[in-house]
Amino acid sequence: NNIMLPEGYQTTLRTFQKFLPQIKNALQQSYSNGPLECLNNHIKVLKRNAYGFRSFYNFKLRIMICHGNALIFN
Repeated sequence: NNIMLPEGYQTTLRTFQKFLPQIKNALQQSYSNGPLECLNNHIKVLKRNAYGFRSFYNFKLRIMICHGNALIFN
């Protein structure tokens, strides 16, 4: 490595080289935690708006309804 790069570029290059196997693996595999991150974000948004819920049960039910996992009984 006789090429002189600015310090920021050197740090980026070292990080890229350090994690190269993981980066290759991420690009080759079709797995992603994106859907789970999306669900977590939706729950956090509901939580911020949940001050009006009277109980945790109602909050949990709202989450399940929003994501199509609720069975509603009379």
